[in-house]
Amino acid sequence: MLLLAAILAIVALLVSRRPKEREPIDVVAVVIASQDIEPYSIVSSSQVTLGSTKIAVTLAKDYYETSQEVTGLMTTRFIKAGQQISREDAKLTEKVRYVQDMKLEIVSFPAIFSEMVGGQLRAGHRVNIYGYRTETGQGNPGETVLVAGNVWVVDVRTGTGEEPRQGVEESEQEGGGLFGAPSVGLAAQPASVLTVAAPPEVVRDIIYAFGAKGYDAWVTLAPSPENIPTGAIVRPTATPPAQATPTAPAQTPQVVQTPSSLVGAVYMSYEEDGPKTDTFPNNTSVVWAIVSLQYSPAGSMPIRLDVRDQGGTLVFEGDFIHPRSGQESYLIIPASASGFTPDTTYTTTLHAGGKTFSVEWELCGNASLPGTGEDTPTSGGD
Repeated sequence: MLLLAAILAIVALLVSRRPKEREPIDVVAVVIASQDIEPYSIVSSSQVTLGSTKIAVTLAKDYYETSQEVTGLMTTRFIKAGQQISREDAKLTEKVRYVQDMKLEIVSFPAIFSEMVGGQLRAGHRVNIYGYRTETGQGNPGETVLVAGNVWVVDVRTGTGEEPRQGVEESEQEGGGLFGAPSVGLAAQPASVLTVAAPPEVVRDIIYAFGAKGYDAWVTLAPSPENIPTGAIVRPTATPPAQATPTAPAQTPQVVQTPSSLVGAVYMSYEEDGPKTDTFPNNTSVVWAIVSLQYSPAGSMPIRLDVRDQGGTLVFEGDFIHPRSGQESYLIIPASASGFTPDTTYTTTLHAGGKTFSVEWELCGNASLPGTGEDTPTSGGD
């Protein structure tokens, strides 16, 4: 009996030492790039596919598991063909650049807490942005100009890049004992940097006002668009503005409503202040209208530019301020997300001082740029 018990004990020991069979691990395929994908680009369905190598389900949570999930997202880095696409590599467009509309440019600028509606501005507000200079003497009597109206706020930050917060008062001591310590509240950090989304020409105005011109910013909650004044908007000039002499006070821009004389012309180009071009490639998405106005008295003049296709459909319309007699460039971006229509003739019309000036141009498949084109006459109205 003792021998039998010893044999059974040895068998039990050997059985207990046999390696246990490993439980199967669940694996899944994840999305990979089927071609190189540039950073800051929208992923298309043709650029991604499921990989042939599978990974553990516990790891797959950090990656996209279907092509539909990643299609339409924006990349945050260069993704090489064959690489797995993680949830940090591609995100919603608004998570990368605040807004989904790729026609809008994003820009930030500083402003003082008290000059940002008491620091209460938040993402989603529509604001008017003013530029001002404080009076410092005879050479600088001070001025205020409207830089941009009805602009979309997409973010507000402190000077260190953090979200603004109100001060938290210290709470009362819990327990009230001699050794009870009060909790320390967070110090207030007011907003001082505003981020907005706007068309490129408006962003250029903002940079011109607060960068080149050196204005300080004052921001207000915007009224309805029809109640926003348009006569004093700062517009960048093709040539540097004349500097005021120390003995002459700086002049606030004046809007010329009825010039006593006016000679005008408009032509199209593929670049700002570029050569005249009347044919563009079919894949053109933006063009420049070059406006030349000679008039008196000197000052700023409100103008309007509109672009219509050969069927008369309006594809662009914008109101601008021509800063002074001379030549200025204005960026034309069609309202439709699909852009200009290939193999189509367009007419750009300039409205200024009660007169109109027009020029025809077209998109053509065999057009080649750069090119100077031939002069085409403008027509005066009224």
